Amino acid sequence: MLCRSIAVEGFEKVKELLNGAEMAEIRIEKTGLSVEEVKMLFQSHNNLIATCRVENNTDAERTQLLSAAIEGGAKWIDLELESENSFTEPLIEKAKIHGCTVIISYHNYEETPDLRELTAIIEKCISKGAELVKLATRVNKQTDITNLLSLYSYNYPMLALGMGKLGNISRVAALKLGAPFTFVSCDSEEVTAPGQITESEMNTILNIL
Repeated sequence: MLCRSIAVEGFEKVKELLNGAEMAEIRIEKTGLSVEEVKMLFQSHNNLIATCRVENNTDAERTQLLSAAIEGGAKWIDLELESENSFTEPLIEKAKIHGCTVIISYHNYEETPDLRELTAIIEKCISKGAELVKLATRVNKQTDITNLLSLYSYNYPMLALGMGKLGNISRVAALKLGAPFTFVSCDSEEVTAPGQITESEMNTILNIL
């Protein structure tokens, strides 16, 4: 399944980019939406990921926005591994009450840790409450890709993605190795991570395969 990652400002613009999407991630911190607008947005589609990264919002504000997404019907919520338990635990509890799947994510924009460290990170994500573990790391060499793709042999729901040009293959391979979805951008101007492939490019690649 292809998941559009949407990080634009304004309710109507976000709604426009949701048209025709099988699945989408809403980067709430980029949208400028109010709590009520967030709830309305997540009521409008039945397969959305609620993500609100640390930016200009306080943890209290992020909690309000993510809670509104869950109450609106978010299917998934993405919480960062490094977040304090005081922030994540109430949201995880609320997610479970509303049948919202918890993603615990780890991002490294500089490098891909070695396999031993990646395995330890997975265990930390699981212990924090992950129902799906997401790892996104910068790929600098071929062995990084080998290590990332080997994580799909781990007996747990997994999404392992390589950032940067060398990581592109991991975004395609994810769907073939058991990931429930992979991220795509709406177009080349709306990329939300280094090396992200557009939805049209990904469909072309998958049709060839």
